[in-house]
Amino acid sequence: MRKRIALATLAMVPFSVSHANEAELVGIVTAETLNIRSGQGSNDEVLFTVKKGDKVTIIETCNGWHKIQNDEGKEGWVSSSYISLSEGIYEESTSRSSTIQKEVNTNGLNMRSGPSTSYRSITKINKGTKVEVISESNGWSKIKYDGRIGYVYSTYLSDIEPSYTNTTTKTVNTDSLNVRSGPSTSYSIVGKINKGTKVEVISESNGWSKIVYNGKECYVSSRYLDEESYNSGNTDNEIITTKIVNTDSLNVRSGPSTSYSKLGTLSKGSKVEVISESNGWSKIVYNGKEAYVSSTYLSDNTSNDNNTGNDTNTSVEIKIVNTDSLNVRSGPSTSYSKLGTLSKGSKVEVISESNGWSKIVYNGKEAYVSSTYLSDNTSNDNNTGNDTNTSVEIKIVNTDSLNVRSGPSTSYSKLGTLSKGSKVEVISESNGWSKITYNGKEAYVSSMYLSDASNDSSDSSSSSNGIISGVGTFTNLQLNYTFEQHLAKQVEVANSGYNKAPNGTKATRSQIEEKLNPSKILSSSSYGKLQFLRIDRYTEGITASELNQFLNSNVSSTNVFYNKGQQFIDAAKKYNIDVMYFVAHSMWETNYGKSTLAKGQILTSYKGQPLSSPVTVYNFFGIGAFDGSANLSGAETAYLNGWTTVDATIDGSAKWVAANYIHRSAYNQNTVYKMKWNNGTHQYATDINWCNGIAGIMNKLIGYYDDQSKLLYENLLYK
Repeated sequence: MRKRIALATLAMVPFSVSHANEAELVGIVTAETLNIRSGQGSNDEVLFTVKKGDKVTIIETCNGWHKIQNDEGKEGWVSSSYISLSEGIYEESTSRSSTIQKEVNTNGLNMRSGPSTSYRSITKINKGTKVEVISESNGWSKIKYDGRIGYVYSTYLSDIEPSYTNTTTKTVNTDSLNVRSGPSTSYSIVGKINKGTKVEVISESNGWSKIVYNGKECYVSSRYLDEESYNSGNTDNEIITTKIVNTDSLNVRSGPSTSYSKLGTLSKGSKVEVISESNGWSKIVYNGKEAYVSSTYLSDNTSNDNNTGNDTNTSVEIKIVNTDSLNVRSGPSTSYSKLGTLSKGSKVEVISESNGWSKIVYNGKEAYVSSTYLSDNTSNDNNTGNDTNTSVEIKIVNTDSLNVRSGPSTSYSKLGTLSKGSKVEVISESNGWSKITYNGKEAYVSSMYLSDASNDSSDSSSSSNGIISGVGTFTNLQLNYTFEQHLAKQVEVANSGYNKAPNGTKATRSQIEEKLNPSKILSSSSYGKLQFLRIDRYTEGITASELNQFLNSNVSSTNVFYNKGQQFIDAAKKYNIDVMYFVAHSMWETNYGKSTLAKGQILTSYKGQPLSSPVTVYNFFGIGAFDGSANLSGAETAYLNGWTTVDATIDGSAKWVAANYIHRSAYNQNTVYKMKWNNGTHQYATDINWCNGIAGIMNKLIGYYDDQSKLLYENLLYK
């Protein structure tokens, strides 16, 4: 809906709420449904609604009105008559059980007064600083730092790896032990552990043991854990193998992670007794006690005392290179120096294989290659080079610190991090995750934070030209005006009453520049590029069941969008628009189907003339709705277009936006960015955060595409 906000100017002195230790005054909504408005008057625009019993934070009070903020970070005004403070409480944000600690991963991170770059910066936070996260919504985290509450962009916060210096190893003594999120059977089950599994116990209290499970702290009942007594002279229950250190200096740690304390080092060639191996870490005997080392730096002990350094007893196997260019390295890790490359189809002599790396003969010497890119030599001389299943692509990390995980989801354990500019070998990509080679093994990273290596040399004629990277197809659009001319035009639009900040006031030049500059859009968020997605084409890949999964997880069963995935797909396909955009736009404009126009209104008359029977109408995009009579004018427009069912309204909304914006040849506004920032007056919305809001919802849907390489993006090149 294109918002036209008229604010009454009143002589008021607001009373700002404050309390010792930065506590927050929380009120309880007493009305069944309460409108939250843009100003202190019943005629001001309704921004969103809250329900009876909802908790809201009181920001300030003025002439019988409270300025409040809900859990999603949205702000607005409401009559104090419908907010109970006697039932509310002062909440100390640090006392909330839901807060977690995270670490800032970029230098000079702005902490703002609200969840948008249009809010003022309160302070800057240095890289490595730990902050308390109260809540997270739409890409922004509400945090407590230095005694103050504020907002930061979630991308720049990383999980903190727990550090445990004094743990005990115990063994599960029951067939299937429930792992819970807290120390009671009332907490949710997060997994199960089989009998005989060894676990690291951090602490024990009231019959429950805090353990490390999939890299996180969880709880199990202590009664089902037995003490582990290790005796180097008793190996009846454990098979101990001897391995050899293959790196110059190998750190020995107290637990299976780099977050554990360092006990010492082992030199290259040292023999170690390995008790067990799990998740890339080997439990060893060190100075008579159990300790841990990275399995990557241990090799099998294949030599004997009478034949050291002699490979005559080694069975050499011939394998075939199955990728275009395979790096040959001096050791079994990408951290070792590169000796050369092998082309696809080359035959190599493999001496041994360990931890994802093959020791080969290269130019008469021993060297190493990733085992992933070698295939068995099953072909004959007349049919070589047909192993084309693996195509490795080099990409570059485009964020300061990228988490590497054991599987394609944030629920998988974190294996490590990659710094900005690191080159990675991408094996495959699916559902927004890239399978890469990491420390000689397969691992996963989010595709959003990888750029094509070829983009390093892209020629940008202006610092405002944001060059989009990542998965997809990219085109360039040469503009016939400069960025400064574009910005000046948008400032004119603001002076004419449009281009408003999220709080409804006229947007300043700097606020407009922040949201207009493609380079800043692309660098400020992982999903900024979705503003430049071409939405004038329907792309296959999202199914009705997947769309229903998204819709139904965000709305109630009585909501107009519940189970409407197929209807959105049919309409998007019919009018040739992107379905991901269409759903996101619908959700944004209707506050996830909760607006008055979206929920359905009953009309008994049209243009002052009574109808023969009442009719329920729907309007998702606020089409034809004008200030002062938005609900009535919007309902009459819906009636005129025949939007008397939800299905008809979905179809009609797609038809309208396609005809008036996306496929309209006079304007050709075929990206979300161009719908808002057309270099003229034909702009869809007045809110300068409109593009970012829709792109944020699109980002929640993009993972459903089975092949994101089909998506088309447009680079804007200023004159």
